[in-house]
Amino acid sequence: MTPWLLSVIVEVLVSALFGWVLYYLRHSLTRRSLVFWLLLWVARGGATLLAVRYLTATERAAVVFYAPLQVAYALALVMIAVRLENQKEQLRALNEELARLRKQAVAQLDHDPLTGLMNRTALSRWIDEEHGFEGLVVVCDMDDFKVLNEMFGHLVGDEILRGVGHLLSKSVRDEDLAFRWGGDEFVIFFRTLDQPLVESRMLGIEERLKTFHIRQHGETTIRFSWGIAPTGGRPLRDSLADADRRMYESKRARRLEPPAAKAPAKS
Repeated sequence: MTPWLLSVIVEVLVSALFGWVLYYLRHSLTRRSLVFWLLLWVARGGATLLAVRYLTATERAAVVFYAPLQVAYALALVMIAVRLENQKEQLRALNEELARLRKQAVAQLDHDPLTGLMNRTALSRWIDEEHGFEGLVVVCDMDDFKVLNEMFGHLVGDEILRGVGHLLSKSVRDEDLAFRWGGDEFVIFFRTLDQPLVESRMLGIEERLKTFHIRQHGETTIRFSWGIAPTGGRPLRDSLADADRRMYESKRARRLEPPAAKAPAKS
């Protein structure tokens, strides 16, 4: 067998072995990496055969015996590539987990843990960042919440706030925004200019709060005052201040009405 034919056979066998290794590692390497290593090996094999074609017999033999070392070198490179790919995949997974945790942390910072609504910090930032909002803003507040706390205790007060927050979140659409402004005061931004619709929505909330159920106490009436103001064409803080003023006007008008809370029915 001539050295040239021996060189061809060795290159074919080595290339087949290298291709099998790449195929075996196909799940550990990206498609781009597979193509790169395959093309690199084909180029190396072609260059080797071309060199062997014009070498002396002794030089050809040396090239043939050097082929296994080339295979070992190529396999080592492949293993390095696999390790790099694995590390890159681990880094990607860690980045995704970090992004998820960061998003979760931001969500926790922006949400009130008691009511589940966005908190005052989120409201302030949203007002500063939002431009061109067109709609209606409502500021609402529970009447005589201090009386409710004294009547039932602070744990029941927390239950009431939690229930009101849940009711508000269910009463607005996905495009609307509800915030707990602080204490027993809430803010809702409705992305609509249909004021009768928003008023109807708020009256529905009032109606449901008239028969609010407290665990181990039964039903009680919760009075709810609110004010509404349009946005658009002026700073959102001005609209918020107008809604807040109208809410307090409504609250003052109700002071001559019956007490805000009644004693729960005996169970």
